Amino acid sequence: MKAWILDEPQTLRMEETEPSVLTDGQVKVKVEELLLTSTDFGMYSGQVKCKTPIILGRNAVGAVSEVHDNNGMLQKMDRVVIEAYAPCEVCTECKNGEYSKCANMDELGRNCDGLLKNFVDLPYTLLHKLPDNLSNDRALYTSYVAFCLNIIDSLNLEKGRHIAIFSSTRTGIILAQLIAYYQAVPVYISEREDLLQLAREHGIFYCFNPNEVTIEKEIMMITGGRMCKELVFFTNSDFRMKDVYDSAAPNANICLAGYSNKESKLSVAQICQKHLNIFGVYNGAGKYSSAINMLVTETVKVDSFLGDVLHFDKLDEELKRYTMEDLASKSLVVKVD
Repeated sequence: MKAWILDEPQTLRMEETEPSVLTDGQVKVKVEELLLTSTDFGMYSGQVKCKTPIILGRNAVGAVSEVHDNNGMLQKMDRVVIEAYAPCEVCTECKNGEYSKCANMDELGRNCDGLLKNFVDLPYTLLHKLPDNLSNDRALYTSYVAFCLNIIDSLNLEKGRHIAIFSSTRTGIILAQLIAYYQAVPVYISEREDLLQLAREHGIFYCFNPNEVTIEKEIMMITGGRMCKELVFFTNSDFRMKDVYDSAAPNANICLAGYSNKESKLSVAQICQKHLNIFGVYNGAGKYSSAINMLVTETVKVDSFLGDVLHFDKLDEELKRYTMEDLASKSLVVKVD
């Protein structure tokens, strides 16, 4: 078995070990493709802090190569997408079935070893069988769609209501597609022209660059002065929080999505004056089956996000050609032979 271990920023080491023995409820998966996220690359480059050594990788698809005992749910050669989130199952939130709110959750490739391997042993509960009409490339985006579905659930979404999305990555475009599907109106805001163009190509009508227009004025015009009752701010973005506050209606809900090392100053005065409700969503736990369906039906389209293909055995050399900026609009897919 092979695995890439991050010892320190920009230093990957290949480790080879003997094949492992499965225990009850485990399944061995041959990893076929991985999608490197901006968080993965941030940890690799040192821009996102993490404990090392660690095996990176949160998004992967593969084929079942061995099953110990999973009550017949999976068979050898089944194609699967791997869920990156493992709730603790013992906290109050887990016992209430609110797995996405688990405070003790293991997240593969972030606070425990991830999937940058050629084989991985996992509980069958973290594996979701893929239908034949969903390609591996598109299935790699299951975690993104699941994450956005949890954001949707956190919002008081109503038909026809304008939802502002502040995003510096393609995840915001996935969220915008879902908001449009649920018949609300996405307002996509990004300082990157390449992402704005991608959003327009995906049918998002309202797309604004805060460096070129005054966001407050634009939202005031399109909402008839009502402003936005729901807003989503992706925390790895580089926006001024003032733009978010100015776009919010009184008593609005602001979702802080994801996690990042970036510091944003929150205006306590504005929060109180507008009676804003601020909360966080950072994972896609519990939504993988729904996300797979969204990808199969092409409710969410992701083909235009696919970027360069890297080779597993040469990953340490090939990653050095890229920067964090390169991953904003296009993904890096690692093929495992």
